[in-house]
Amino acid sequence: MDISTCTFSLFYQPVPAIRREAFSIEESLESYTKPFQIHSVPDDAPFELPRISAGTENSHSFLNITAQSAQVQSRYDENFSKDFAKSLKYSREKAIELFHALSGMANIQLHFTGLAVQLLVPASEIEAPPVDFIIGRYLNVKSSLPMSDASAKLVFAVDEDFYLNLEVQRIVLEDPISINIGPDGISVVKKLQANNEEMLSVSIDFNNRLAFNKGRPLGCNEATISGFYGRVLKFLEDGIDAFLKTGEVKF
Repeated sequence: MDISTCTFSLFYQPVPAIRREAFSIEESLESYTKPFQIHSVPDDAPFELPRISAGTENSHSFLNITAQSAQVQSRYDENFSKDFAKSLKYSREKAIELFHALSGMANIQLHFTGLAVQLLVPASEIEAPPVDFIIGRYLNVKSSLPMSDASAKLVFAVDEDFYLNLEVQRIVLEDPISINIGPDGISVVKKLQANNEEMLSVSIDFNNRLAFNKGRPLGCNEATISGFYGRVLKFLEDGIDAFLKTGEVKF
């Protein structure tokens, strides 16, 4: 079982002209490669379209800022992927950095925030094809027809203020692509792997949107961020095995 990605998100009152804050944000986020990419979209473009983006030097984290949200996604290699605590610690550092960069802006009014983690479990570890595993563990479906794909999404209310979203699905990892730039131009090479094993993807999304939906926006501070990472880490260390073996959710 490996941790594939961690994504920390901040959602705020829409700021259509946030592109104009790009240089101020760039100065506040020291761990990303400069200059940031500023996307040429008008202020009245759909708020979910990216306005500003950037990546770290080794491409382990990617920043995306829209008119109404900001996310930093961290991806892990073999040095981090099996160490949940180490992976979440790295993501938490990026989350706090992003929070400080945006919360200091006068026109940012935070609504809610969340942490999403994706785990990848090889079929060999669950001893079944992912589709069969999902049907047997999480779905009560019977048919004489062969099922070619399956997924399940579960949403729980936690402590009156939070949502816990759990989603399991089958995925097949894509072959890696390398891009080479040389004197003769740009070449894109797809490296074919001998065996792309089916994987079970387990997504864990913990957020305080429930309080916002009830008209009690909790916003965000460092304690909020630490709380999210602490609870998700405890689930990864103490609850994920039960969820996979019996379907029980202990959070």
